[in-house]
Amino acid sequence: MACDSTPSSNDPAMPDSELSAEQLFDIVSRHVGATISVYDRDLVFRWVSDGFAKWFGLPPDRLVGRTLADCYGEHNFTRYKPYIDRALAGESVSYERQVRDPSGFDGWRTVSLEPWRDKDGNVIGVVNSALSVHELKTTTEALRAANQRLTSHMDNSPLAVIEFDASLNVAYWSPRAERMFGWRAEDARRFSLTQLLGSSDAKDNPLRLAFQRLQAAKESNNRVETSHLRANGAVIHCEWFNSALTDDSGHVTSVMSLVQDVSERVEMVEKIRGLAEHDSLTGLLNRSAFRVQMERALKRARNTQELVALLFIDLDGFKQVNDRLGHGAGDDVLREVARRITRAVRAADIVARLGGDEFVVLLESPVDAQVAEDISGRILNLLMQDYPFLRGALGDSVPAVELPRVGASIGVAVYTPQESHVDSLFKRADEAMYSAKRSGKGCVRVAVPGE
Repeated sequence: MACDSTPSSNDPAMPDSELSAEQLFDIVSRHVGATISVYDRDLVFRWVSDGFAKWFGLPPDRLVGRTLADCYGEHNFTRYKPYIDRALAGESVSYERQVRDPSGFDGWRTVSLEPWRDKDGNVIGVVNSALSVHELKTTTEALRAANQRLTSHMDNSPLAVIEFDASLNVAYWSPRAERMFGWRAEDARRFSLTQLLGSSDAKDNPLRLAFQRLQAAKESNNRVETSHLRANGAVIHCEWFNSALTDDSGHVTSVMSLVQDVSERVEMVEKIRGLAEHDSLTGLLNRSAFRVQMERALKRARNTQELVALLFIDLDGFKQVNDRLGHGAGDDVLREVARRITRAVRAADIVARLGGDEFVVLLESPVDAQVAEDISGRILNLLMQDYPFLRGALGDSVPAVELPRVGASIGVAVYTPQESHVDSLFKRADEAMYSAKRSGKGCVRVAVPGE
C-alpha cells in the first residue's frame, strides 16, 4: 500500500500550521543555546534573549535601554570595543574569550558580531551571539600543548627527525636534520629523497628499497645504514630507523625517519679493519689480507680467461743490517723497500709484506711473463738507486763504508686461469725466488707453468 505524502491534520507529530512570529521569537529568546543581544549604533541594548539576561542576573526588560558600557563595566567594554567598531563598520567579526558564567565557572565562549542593517543596507547596530566552546577549547589547547611538546622533543632530539608524505616528499625537516645534512628545510622540500641525500638512484639503493618495503606494506618499520653527501659535498654515514603511518584502509600516508650520524663509528670500524689488514711497519697489506685479494683475482681470472702473475721478493743481505746496525735500522730499510716497490709497480697492482724481509706483488690483466719480468726489473733497479741502498733509508748517520749491501731476489709465477690456485701460485713463485738466489742473487727467475 502506497504511503500518502500528505500529512494528516490529526497527526499530533505535525503542527496544524506554520510557526507564528511570536512562537519563533519565543524559541529564539528562550530555547536557543546561544546568548543573543541586539544593540544600536549608540551601543544601547534594543533586545536581549533570556539566556543573555541571565549572565547579568536580570530579566530581559531590565537590560533593554541600557548601554554596553553600563552593563559590562569600563574595563571589559574597553576590551570589546575594537571588535564592536569593526562590526559597526560592516564587518562580520568572530573571536573567543574566557568569561565567568552565572554559576561562577570560568569557561571559553566564541562571540560572533554581525552588522544589523536597515532595509537600505545601512548598518544601524550589531547582532551579538555567543556560544560555549569550553570543551572544544580545552581539547584544542591540550592538543596544541601536546604538539608543542612533541615538536620540542623532535627539534631537540640528537637524532634527525624527517617526515615524508606518501610520495616521499619532505613534510617535516627538523633543525637537527638541517645541521646533519646541511640543507635548510625550505631547500629540503624542493628535492626528491635521493637527490636530497646524494644517494645513488639505482634500483638497489638500500634506502630506496627500505622505503619501497614500507610503501608496499611489507614492513611497518625497518632499519638501514647508508652513506650520503652533505650539502657541502662531504660524505656522511647514517643509520635510518623508519616507520610507516597508515590510514584505516591500510594505505601508507606518511613515513617517519629517525636518522643517526654514525660517521665516527664507521670511520673507527674502517680504521680497525685497516689495522687488521695492513702491516703496521710499512702500511702495506699483510699476509691474510693479500691472500683474500689473490683469491678474488683468481676468481675474476677464471671468469675472464685472463692471466694473473705473482712476484715473490726476498731481500738479499738484510740480515747484516739487523746484526750490524740494529733492528731500528732494519725497520727503516723495510719501510724504504716498501716505498720503492710501490713506486715501481702499476697503480692497480697490489703490494704486500708477508713478514720479515719478504714482499709480494699481485699483477692482474694486462699481464704476461714479459710484463712481470719488466716490473720485476724496475723493482730491482729502484732498490739499487742511491747506492749503497741503505743511504736512502738511514741518511748520513752511518758512514757509507759501514753500510751492508742490500738487494733482492725475485721469483715470478704466471698462471693461466685453469691452473690458478692461491697455494700453488705462492709455491711456484717461492721456488722461482730461491732459484734466483741460487743464481747469484739480485736477479729475476720466472717459474715455468706445469713444472
